[in-house]
Amino acid sequence: MRLSKAKALARWERLRQYVRAGCHRLLIPPEEYFKTLADMDEVMYRMDTRERTFYERQSRFRKPKGLNREISKISSKSLSIGNLRSGDNVLNGDAVSNLDVSPLPVIHDMSPTLRKENSEDYDFDANEDVKLEDVKTFVTPRRKTTKTADMYLLACKRCKVTALSNYTRQLQVPTSSSIDLANNLITASDTKAIAVSLVRDKRITVFDLSNNKLGPLGVMYLSEMLVRNNTLMELNLSETFPGPEGLEVLAEAMQYNVSVQILKLEGNNIEHTAVQNIVSIMQNVRLQELYLGHNSLGYQGFSALASAIESNTTLRKLDLQWNHIRRDSAKQVCKAIAVNKGLHSLNLAWNGLGKEGCIALCRSLPKNVTLQDLDLNSNRIDTTSLRFLLHGLVHNTCLKCVRIGRNPLTTDGAKAILRALQSSKKPVIQELILEDVSVDDEFMTLLAKLQDTKNMKIIHGDILSSGMNIKERKHDPHDLNRFDPVLVLVEYMRIDNLRLIDFFQYLDTTNREQLSRTDFRDGVANLRIPLTEHHLDIVMQTLDLKRDGYVDLEEFMTVQREVQRQITNRTTRARRRTGKDDEGLVGLRKILKELIEKRNKENKEKAAARRFSLAWNSAVRQASNARRFSDPVVSTSSEQQEKKSPVHLLEQLMKTDIAGSPHTIPEEEVV
Repeated sequence: MRLSKAKALARWERLRQYVRAGCHRLLIPPEEYFKTLADMDEVMYRMDTRERTFYERQSRFRKPKGLNREISKISSKSLSIGNLRSGDNVLNGDAVSNLDVSPLPVIHDMSPTLRKENSEDYDFDANEDVKLEDVKTFVTPRRKTTKTADMYLLACKRCKVTALSNYTRQLQVPTSSSIDLANNLITASDTKAIAVSLVRDKRITVFDLSNNKLGPLGVMYLSEMLVRNNTLMELNLSETFPGPEGLEVLAEAMQYNVSVQILKLEGNNIEHTAVQNIVSIMQNVRLQELYLGHNSLGYQGFSALASAIESNTTLRKLDLQWNHIRRDSAKQVCKAIAVNKGLHSLNLAWNGLGKEGCIALCRSLPKNVTLQDLDLNSNRIDTTSLRFLLHGLVHNTCLKCVRIGRNPLTTDGAKAILRALQSSKKPVIQELILEDVSVDDEFMTLLAKLQDTKNMKIIHGDILSSGMNIKERKHDPHDLNRFDPVLVLVEYMRIDNLRLIDFFQYLDTTNREQLSRTDFRDGVANLRIPLTEHHLDIVMQTLDLKRDGYVDLEEFMTVQREVQRQITNRTTRARRRTGKDDEGLVGLRKILKELIEKRNKENKEKAAARRFSLAWNSAVRQASNARRFSDPVVSTSSEQQEKKSPVHLLEQLMKTDIAGSPHTIPEEEVV
């Protein structure tokens, strides 16, 4: 835009008077001071434009009172170098080494206020102090910057906010390179002045703004600062709630930053919709540590994050604790470990890996060659899942520290870990954390033997005293915990040759044509089927299709047909794949056959004992009646009397019972 001669002369005169007055006080060349303020105003303009664009596009954000008026004032007055007052109280001239500033990224609807306009667009008088030729050929000398604390005070004055005493006090410590502003009730407007002061800072390397409600706008201000600042190495934005908008701007700005190595974004309620911004940061920024704990990334988020973990080679520490990692998402993350070649520390604590995650780790850990620290605390790892995890641990050659505490391992699981480490020669584990896992004397004996051969530090829970030692439970061959209880009932009826209506009538002891939970409990107890209360809950939940608390015959038949269809499909797939029946069904049928045989044997023994008891009582009564009503006149031979005596009858009964098997009676019971 070409200015008229009068306007150009007026602007030039105001600028010359201001620079002369300011340089006399600062004792620095006018060009250096002009460049410092221009740089500051340019960043502030970008921040104001970002703020205006943010509120225009996001209608759900409520505009603060008088925001439009404040923005218009800042845009029209305070951001123009020509409108700076000559009486401003400005800065001291401490020199800091110069560093070339990288160009700003192109952002839509945004352009700096201070443009380098062509000097030919202005008209000059011949009598001016500065000749036109000198202006064209002038080379800006090496400029200097002012102190960060002074720049902060000036920025607070420009932004019309109150300066934070905690921040200024930390800036005035010359030997400190870190700023801690956690829990300081800092808002977005306060963040703007802080970000402006750090644009040209060359001393601060650690910046902590955690637990402050900066919001999307505050994070946008910091993002604009990161474009210019190349000194900051650690940035903590935990619990600042940047939202998807703030994360998008942060990911865009960090592409131009080469100094940040540690980024903390914990507790920001980041969901799967904003994970793409995290992936962009991991792919385009050479971070060494990334903290994403206490968020809600979900399955879709971890699917995208797993691909970024596989391709990333610069990240050394990744924190994913408290992120609701379950089943499929656990598989995705654990599989990515096998391909990754940079991670040294991985924190998966307080998630739900369970059996699926342990199976994935079983396959991934032997292939990984860089991971040294693995945290699996509180991940629902029981003794069944532990078997798969131990297979991966004993075949890994780089892990040095494993944390697996606060899991339902029991003392048996803790001892299994020691036996696996003792028998394997590959593991190089130096530290094993079994926090809150109780151990017994046998564990301590195994630990002493292990430490004699290997230099290993093991931390465990309380030691159970001898009076509290729990005996090792023997293996129960009839354990049905791994089978569906409804499948168990259907297979039981088939093996025992029971029709569904017969089984239903056997359970329906009250003849009301409905089965309650109590009927199922009493029936399976009489049939010697070892189902627990939890199994009964599953049975009722599956069979009670009407959700009225009872199961009728029609509901039972519907579920039975569905279960039989599933059994047929499992058998068909197994025969097609291996040529044999399904191993799970074969094992279940074997257990049920043993249970039925055991039940029949017990029933026969009870029936025989009942018949023997009746015969015994009958013999005793017969002997008593014979003695009571015998004729004293009629004389019989001694042999006949002996055969009719009660003692003889009881001896005959003891030799053989009704079933034909010998039965012994204690001598004290013989009359």
